[in-house]
Amino acid sequence: MDENSQKLDNTGYESMTLLFKKQGLCKEENLNQVWKKEVETVFESHGLSCELNWDECKMTVSATERTQDRRIIYRGARALCVLACGLGTEWVEPIVSGSVHSDVMKITIPDGMTEDDFSSKYHDFIFKFEDKFGLPRKLSCFVLYQEAAVVVLSDKAGSTSIVRNLVTSCLLGDDPFDEDHFHELFLDDV
Repeated sequence: MDENSQKLDNTGYESMTLLFKKQGLCKEENLNQVWKKEVETVFESHGLSCELNWDECKMTVSATERTQDRRIIYRGARALCVLACGLGTEWVEPIVSGSVHSDVMKITIPDGMTEDDFSSKYHDFIFKFEDKFGLPRKLSCFVLYQEAAVVVLSDKAGSTSIVRNLVTSCLLGDDPFDEDHFHELFLDDV
């Protein structure tokens, strides 16, 4: 999953393009068939345009003359990322409108770490995040664990960045879940 963008100015982006793999898309619906009805109409209602290039495996969100706040392009790109990770089109409206915050973290094995060590850290992170500390409930978020990405959806703006920091720390070798330091996460502030 790669994001390529063209800078408009320091207020935002003119457009953002996401590359996707067809096999990673939601299995319950054929995105190519529902794109116009369930994706384009949402983007248009928010002053954006979007395009699906099925042959080149690209999705693009762009500003239009009706786009009042260029930051919405970023939310549109996040909605496309969620689609590329296999979630359904029902997430497009809440993400573009800003009522649901999302983040997609690409997961790769760090240099110098074996695949077994990385897999062990990934499974340890999931256990601690989900079971030991019950963070999805506390952070009011839904987390989808994939082989190459972690997808986070939340109605709380700060939750996605907390999850991003936890994922990064855990998978790079730190243990932010250590009981002696867990209080430093300031989860009560979320």
